[in-house]
Amino acid sequence: MSGKITLGRYMWERLHQVGVDTIFGVPGDFNLQFLDSIYEVKDLKWIGNQNELNAAYAADGYARIKGVPGVIVTTHGVGELSALNGVAGAMSENVKLIHIVGQTTRAMQEKHMMIHHSIGSKPDHQMYNKAATGLRFAAAELWDVKTAPKEIDRVIKECFLQSGPVNVYLPLDLSAEEVDADLLKTPIDISPKVDTAAEQKAVKAITDALSSAKHPAVLIDALAHRFNATSETRELFKKLNVPFFSTNMSKGLVDETEEMYIGLWNGEVGTPGVKEAGMASDLVLVLGYLPADTNSGGFSRKLDDSKTIYVNPFEVIVKGTSYPNTHLKSVLATLNNSLPQTPTHKASKPQLPAPRVPNDLDAKHITQSWLWPRLMSYIRPGDVLISETGTTSFGLCDNIFPSNVRFQGQNYYGSIGWATPATLGAEVARLEVDQARKEEEKEEQGTGQGRTVLVTGDGSLAMTIQEIGTMIKAGLKIVIFIVNNDGYTVERMIWGAKQAYNDIVPTNYAHLLPLFHHPDPERSFHKAATKEELEKILEKEEVKNPENLQIVELVVPKLDTAWRLGGQLAVRGEAARKYLKEEGFVDALGNWGLDEGGGVGGVKWA
Repeated sequence: MSGKITLGRYMWERLHQVGVDTIFGVPGDFNLQFLDSIYEVKDLKWIGNQNELNAAYAADGYARIKGVPGVIVTTHGVGELSALNGVAGAMSENVKLIHIVGQTTRAMQEKHMMIHHSIGSKPDHQMYNKAATGLRFAAAELWDVKTAPKEIDRVIKECFLQSGPVNVYLPLDLSAEEVDADLLKTPIDISPKVDTAAEQKAVKAITDALSSAKHPAVLIDALAHRFNATSETRELFKKLNVPFFSTNMSKGLVDETEEMYIGLWNGEVGTPGVKEAGMASDLVLVLGYLPADTNSGGFSRKLDDSKTIYVNPFEVIVKGTSYPNTHLKSVLATLNNSLPQTPTHKASKPQLPAPRVPNDLDAKHITQSWLWPRLMSYIRPGDVLISETGTTSFGLCDNIFPSNVRFQGQNYYGSIGWATPATLGAEVARLEVDQARKEEEKEEQGTGQGRTVLVTGDGSLAMTIQEIGTMIKAGLKIVIFIVNNDGYTVERMIWGAKQAYNDIVPTNYAHLLPLFHHPDPERSFHKAATKEELEKILEKEEVKNPENLQIVELVVPKLDTAWRLGGQLAVRGEAARKYLKEEGFVDALGNWGLDEGGGVGGVKWA
């Protein structure tokens, strides 16, 4: 490509060069013209969403699965503000996201014109930009066509380096000005600048600590994924051959069918024996730690800093000593190169107690103690699995995942409704990733045959239900399991078990598919209230290998819940346990799966 191109096209070309193949968003009068430029970029696609919040969620899901920025486009004011909650979630959980805002023209801004979507008699058209300053790592506030290309390149790079949101503010008139197309010939360098001396010092401290440890273990957390260190983490898993543990937010990051994978180390709220196995280690190597309450059993996972190594995004801490100016992915790569090919530790896998038997095992209706293991047996290698905040995340994560399952849930920020649009973005990304692997002919067994599966609650789905229409319009073959427990069960468990504010509008989900012009609604909606009914549904070919979007409604009792969610609340103390019991919530394992006298994690909750 040579000659001149518009700045709008330059921006899209740059995004495509770093691996972005789909743009999400909502058209508006201050972005329409440069949206046209998307179609000038070979193989770059547009998916329009039902609103800007959903678009941000979709871009978030896309980024999590593909490892490149999810990109959302909105218009000035009303559009950009509508997206901010989704952007905040990406900031909270270190998800790569680029928010492009089509702004009023420079002349309109200079004259403080009372253009629609503005506020006041002499409006500041940048006021919405200012509202987003705490929810991004960088912003390109474009004004001069001479400097605009460099600014676009800068924020794209920052999005990768910081693994979080950045903004591009593009006045409509500026988007049509032209730049030299030869600028595209110099790739954007998205790699971090590594301080080799600092990295070597940190790696030596890690290897020295590992060498002196007799019983080391590894705890893998979400930021290893966010900073694109999945392959390095998996290599380390094999090289060390010591016990490995996951968190809620890192499930599926390594192969959980491997012998040395122990389980989800969630403090007091865990499978019997897992906490004890972790605490028995004389050294714990922690990768990409994100110790939020919902990711640590309500802060009940206690790590002794004098026996812990933290490999964080930009710092390594070895037994309390800090080694700054490092980068997580590069540190793990160098560490792997420093380790011998044959593991030096002759660790044996801890033997865990036998699984607990729920007291409602013989029930004929669908119980949550039965549902989550049964759904996990439906999941297969290569699948993308998305769970909603609340019951579904706590239920699914208690199980061992098949190999090569790409799992995501928004456990830290916890914006109810995130999962449905995020699933849209995740499926688009899955198709792109699997197609690229097929073309490279390097796929492992099962890769390219996966599905995208959403498990969500009825209350969560109600927030963003419109995006099912976008899925159908795009021809996506997603399988959606809706847990219908008549309202906000996670909120009921916290407070107001029988209060009307935790009720939702009753919904006939059978009407969703015809409403959005699904091509085969009668064969694509399924409903089960008993175990036998669900077993038959899961054996249907259209559910196992969908040719179009499928909905499976699961009717469960209002006060039933995943035991780990009950435990997460019960660990707060005796008052919480008393509330759960008096309100009648199902306690299928007794004492909410906690050891007698389980701690409260050092936090006063009420």
